[in-house]
Amino acid sequence: MKYSLTRELRAFACAIAICAFGPSLAWAQDADILSEQDSTVSSDARSMSGFRRGSPRASLEAMLGARGMDARTLASLTETANFTDGQGRRFARYEQKIGGLRVYGAYVKAAFDSAGTPIHLIERLAPSGPSRSRPSIGEAAALRVALATNFPGQSAPAALSVEGAVTKFADTEFFAQGPSVERVIIARGRLHEEGFLVETWSQADNQLYYTLVNGFGRVVSNELRTASDSYNVFAVNPSLSAQAVVNGPAPGGTLSPNGWLGTGTQNTINISGNNVRAYLDRNNNNAADAGGTSVTTGNFLTAVNLTQAPTTLSNQNVAVQNLFYLTNVIHDRLYTHGFVENQGNFQETNFGRGGLGLDSVLAEAQDGGSTNNANFATPADGSRPRMQMYLWTNTNPQRDGDLDSDVVYHEYGHGLSTRMIGGLSGDIGGAIGEGASDVLAILINNNDVVGEYSTNSANGIRSSRYATHPDTLASFNRTRGVHRNGELFAATIWDVWELYQANALSVNTLLSDFVGGMNFTPSSPTYITMRDGLLAQTPASRDCLVWRAFASRGMGVGASISRTNFRVVQSFTLPTGC
Repeated sequence: MKYSLTRELRAFACAIAICAFGPSLAWAQDADILSEQDSTVSSDARSMSGFRRGSPRASLEAMLGARGMDARTLASLTETANFTDGQGRRFARYEQKIGGLRVYGAYVKAAFDSAGTPIHLIERLAPSGPSRSRPSIGEAAALRVALATNFPGQSAPAALSVEGAVTKFADTEFFAQGPSVERVIIARGRLHEEGFLVETWSQADNQLYYTLVNGFGRVVSNELRTASDSYNVFAVNPSLSAQAVVNGPAPGGTLSPNGWLGTGTQNTINISGNNVRAYLDRNNNNAADAGGTSVTTGNFLTAVNLTQAPTTLSNQNVAVQNLFYLTNVIHDRLYTHGFVENQGNFQETNFGRGGLGLDSVLAEAQDGGSTNNANFATPADGSRPRMQMYLWTNTNPQRDGDLDSDVVYHEYGHGLSTRMIGGLSGDIGGAIGEGASDVLAILINNNDVVGEYSTNSANGIRSSRYATHPDTLASFNRTRGVHRNGELFAATIWDVWELYQANALSVNTLLSDFVGGMNFTPSSPTYITMRDGLLAQTPASRDCLVWRAFASRGMGVGASISRTNFRVVQSFTLPTGC
């Protein structure tokens, strides 16, 4: 999947790069045209029905050709996914390649009904011009530019191998995994430029960057792919929590065919399976700590003692077994709602169902890198994401985020939205990512408060309970930060949930609508395109419920928010018929 940054985040990256390379950087000239434009979204099924051509590819080419795209551009599309949902709708995804290189930020997402008729199209493509400029630097130089931008003073490791357009570099002690540099096309209009997409991922603080470097060694965009959450902490007294023994699923099911637990001997502080490997990382080296007790029975039954510090040996066992359990729970729950292999979910083995494997979640319990926090770094499909959970210091004894499902589900939600939508950086995209992660916690737990256990606060970690949240679209203010602005989206989905309940609809229905709506949502989303994606997913019988929730918060017919200048047009108007 491809991602782009808002102009403001690029300006921030510019400020960093100027410090590293001097004031000669010309950012307006270096910007790629795709990052400056919104995706084109078409959802008029009636007008699209005339483009049914027997295959998704033929229908897509007919639709795009009718919009004036030439044969060269159409031929540059490469299918990356093709799957069918539970309603029989087919979804196809494409990336654009010129001369065998991916065009950074270019993509197509198309949907078809069960009869093969087009019903929804999202596209952001570059004209496939015949010429492109060659870079004046190589992959090693591009890596040095990215490192100087994101990790000043860190030297570049040696190149190890070249696989197609991707050069892989050595995995030294500093990195969570060895850096990679992919040669890509940066869209410049008819004349394109070869550049480099550099992935660097630090081990100690779990910072994953995708840095786009042009052929002259200038940073075009810089995306931090680690979602990290800092919460307000209140000094209050500790409380107790109950434990219950719960069985994992037996092998042979659809959601986790091998069950949750891997084969062989496990350890009380290092538990692995197909969906997640959870382990204690008190020394913050991104590897399992030594110690623990071997487990051959598959039973992880250590009892918690909340009157003692989380770092006692028994409570560390509890942290790991609890984190392993919760991460498997959210994997299986999201699987039932559409976050499956060909959507980029997190599994070691994909059982021949599409997508790339070898990307189960690395879940680090009681990570020693920070406190009162958590984060989730999401690389591309086929690379393992990393979740880091921390202790919370507002009580004595401290509290353990590994025991708080709100925090675990929220962090996993960043992986869901990044893999299915992308472009969740910057002031608006970042807010959507934070709000969408809160949505998982509040819907799955059916509780409009997030993180009340970790913070020991009845109102949790947000500015207000979601059931009584006051925000409307006009409340958006980029100075509030992405967590605060993300509350607007989560509050709106809580409103949708209340309307669903009033109409005898289940939370599973809403979760399927919420996850399925991401198939209809463009990269770098706004509140409005998230609304429209949800509307495209829901049947007509539920459309007005969605409209009422969004319109009540100023996101009705005619509402808009600009990704570039943040201009807000608020509307409480419902469509005709609602």
